[in-house]
Amino acid sequence: MKKDEHFSEEQLNALVDGELDPEETSRFYNETERSPELDQRLCHQRKMKELVKHAYEDVPRPARLSRPPLGRGGLFSRTLAAVILLAVGLTAGIMAHNYLDQIRADSIGLVSKDIVKVNNFLLHVTSAEPEKMYAALRQAKVLLEAAEEGEQRRVEIIANEHGLDLLRRDVTPYAQEIAALQENDVVFYACSRTIERLEDSGVRVELVPHTNTDYTALDRVVSRMQDGWKYEKI
Repeated sequence: MKKDEHFSEEQLNALVDGELDPEETSRFYNETERSPELDQRLCHQRKMKELVKHAYEDVPRPARLSRPPLGRGGLFSRTLAAVILLAVGLTAGIMAHNYLDQIRADSIGLVSKDIVKVNNFLLHVTSAEPEKMYAALRQAKVLLEAAEEGEQRRVEIIANEHGLDLLRRDVTPYAQEIAALQENDVVFYACSRTIERLEDSGVRVELVPHTNTDYTALDRVVSRMQDGWKYEKI
């Protein structure tokens, strides 16, 4: 079966997210039994989503230690606790770094070398800090300006969580900068799941013009990385 003969990447995403109805799900799994290629695509999709989810999860904080007794024993206990906490912090940082490296490696492995688009970039904003939002816009501008003459370069910016403030019309301080980048074909995405959460909490979300809301951040990141785009979280 050819890759897109029956089932698209969007349908794969929907299956992994549990969004298909029982009949469609049954038909999908029946097809995977007859098509090793489809079964492999499904396994890759699940693996990519799990890796991305792990990369964005916060490292759990260690439980607060009870106050040690005074004296030499207490001093030793406090020193040991400090060493353990430092080790936990270093280990967590290494694990997060390794997760991101693994995601990049896996995404490259899912596409053939001849279709990797080295001139496509996806920038991901999750913070509402003005310097972070500005850094994403600045990075997009630098990437466009660095393109050689005649070179086709595509840049997208996706925002979720607190980073959605970048694209909220009544909140963002960078509406003019965004409009200027859009004139240069930079595409902006607002995470549909973040919008839903805000609206469920009573927040009215109004976005700057020409903002795309068709994807969740996770789906867009996974899809673009599978297509060989370079990914950077700001």
